[in-house]
Amino acid sequence: MSFAQVTVVGRIAKDPEVRMTQTGKEIVTASVAVGTKDKTQWFKVTAWEKTGIWLKDAKKGDLVFAQGSLQLGTYERKTGGAAIDAVVNASIIRTSHKREDFGNDFSSQQPRQALGDMDFDSDIPF
Repeated sequence: MSFAQVTVVGRIAKDPEVRMTQTGKEIVTASVAVGTKDKTQWFKVTAWEKTGIWLKDAKKGDLVFAQGSLQLGTYERKTGGAAIDAVVNASIIRTSHKREDFGNDFSSQQPRQALGDMDFDSDIPF
């Protein structure tokens, strides 16, 4: 088995959508913009059940860190022509409000940590 592992850091384009599957599992999806106004790449981020807790309270404009497997597909644009659909099935998600930054530990499922509370010198190898 092989898969592509990706990390996406960008802004949420609109409030995330929460749905339930027929078997009762919760899935949260969000459209995430990565890049600049001149060159933007779009990713659909999906988070299942407990991982989705981090995403479902986010709002449009919030910063999101999503890490997980990448699935690529194609779709037809409304204006015509084919486009690539990039979906990140997140195993790790962190969100931050517009004026905050992320904490420094994305591997644990802990609440947000303000940038001012971080110890930047502890992880420097030299």
